[in-house]
Amino acid sequence: MRIACVYVPDLALQAILRRDPEHRQDPVALCEAPGERARIIACNEAARRAGVRIDLLASQARSVASGHLGADRLRVLVAHEADTAAAAAALADVGFGFAPRVQRAGERIYFEIGELTQIYPQGETAIAQAIAVQAARLGLEVRVGIAGRLPIARAAAQASEIAVVPSGSERSFLEPLPIATLLVSGLPSILLRERSAATRSKRPARDTAAGKEMSPAELADLFVRWGLDTAGALAALPATEIALRLGRTGSYLHALASGVAEEPFSPELPPDALEEGTEIDYPIAELEPLAFLLRGVFDRALGRLTCRGLACAGFGLRLKLDPRGYDVRDIALSAPTREVGTLLDLVRLDLARRPPPEPIIGISILLLPARVRGSQMDLFRPAGPAPEKLAATLSRLESLVGSENVGSPALVDDFREEKVTMRPFAPPAAHLLPDPPPAPPPEIGLGFRRFRPPRPLEVLMDRDGPSALRAQDVTARVLVAAGPYRASGGWWTEESFSRDYWDVHASDGAVYRMHQDRASGTWFLDGYYD
Repeated sequence: MRIACVYVPDLALQAILRRDPEHRQDPVALCEAPGERARIIACNEAARRAGVRIDLLASQARSVASGHLGADRLRVLVAHEADTAAAAAALADVGFGFAPRVQRAGERIYFEIGELTQIYPQGETAIAQAIAVQAARLGLEVRVGIAGRLPIARAAAQASEIAVVPSGSERSFLEPLPIATLLVSGLPSILLRERSAATRSKRPARDTAAGKEMSPAELADLFVRWGLDTAGALAALPATEIALRLGRTGSYLHALASGVAEEPFSPELPPDALEEGTEIDYPIAELEPLAFLLRGVFDRALGRLTCRGLACAGFGLRLKLDPRGYDVRDIALSAPTREVGTLLDLVRLDLARRPPPEPIIGISILLLPARVRGSQMDLFRPAGPAPEKLAATLSRLESLVGSENVGSPALVDDFREEKVTMRPFAPPAAHLLPDPPPAPPPEIGLGFRRFRPPRPLEVLMDRDGPSALRAQDVTARVLVAAGPYRASGGWWTEESFSRDYWDVHASDGAVYRMHQDRASGTWFLDGYYD
């Protein structure tokens, strides 16, 4: 089994730069909270060259950077949990674009690449490069390590931008690496859980010789005192003596330096929905600024779906209100789409029809993924509408007039002539269309134009039937009347009806169809013959 580890250094900082890519070339420092007294938790290379360091206050970082960069050159941004969570989910989507199951571990992901060699015959280096390119499309700068064991792949990703460790050469690859690389790459989750459990239980600490479990920082200081600087030097020590003096953590590090450490690979399936969101530093109460932020959120979310070869089949929008509360909306789509403009137009229409009650300080969208419907061209028939464009048009119509008023008309098995329903519009595939039947011989008949709904009508009756009628646009005498044609039904339901239908030839030259509701005595004009 060959495992790839994809590692994102400074995930919180990259999450902010993924949201605001225009700041990538600027010196950027990330604070844990707003305010000049907040501490710096991460900074990019340009900020480090200007003298900015982690744990400085925001005001100190600005003062230090001003001497190198001038006033107002350092960008001090605030870390948001929503952005970090979205970046971690985007990292997982990178893995799901290459493998059906991915193990997530904070700023790292792991997945098996055994089957990818058939797609990338150039070798595992080409696979690692493809992974890095896919992550760059989602706004993440990653390190990729490939090895036969999960801990080795993690150490390789920590050591280099792209590292491939052939099977059997794990120890030779690790020997020149600094011990700090093994410590920074992280401990197994089981050791971290045991350490936190021991901390909560407040067990008395024992000295090192008695086997006290030491933290990575303590181990780093101890290795410096012992004169160990590389993984090869650590691997040369006796394993039993290391376990006796340094406990399970030291034993694991010795096994890792020797290239024989093992960890379980526990991948998981992709989630049923994709979530992307961001928090806003100031309340927004107007549609245009909100639409500007929504475009960025949709761009990032659809980029993640495209990475997995999927499209959006519907989404939910959750707006965080100021000072408290949420505004939640569900927006359905007629067919999967990847067009940002379509989704943004639907949100605009929905927000314009029902504005949020309070200003907005946070945005979160939940997209339902689906496969894009393909269309097969036909050699002998004209091409129909593209599925995505048809879906976009239907979605816009549904937002304007309501989903119940968009579709294809369908007949209903009912005695009422005007009864009709609406079914979802789904044009048949071109290759399934039957050959057109031969044209029937011409017949002379009448068409009927029906009013929906029927128009109220006033009718003057005499002993032979209707003699005159008046509606909104019709006033005429009745020359010839045929009827009544009685129809009734539905007496076993709440929609029972009983009507008398008449066909009349009026003095204005038209032939009308009208009916009288026998329960109320009200007349209605159904339409006219054409």
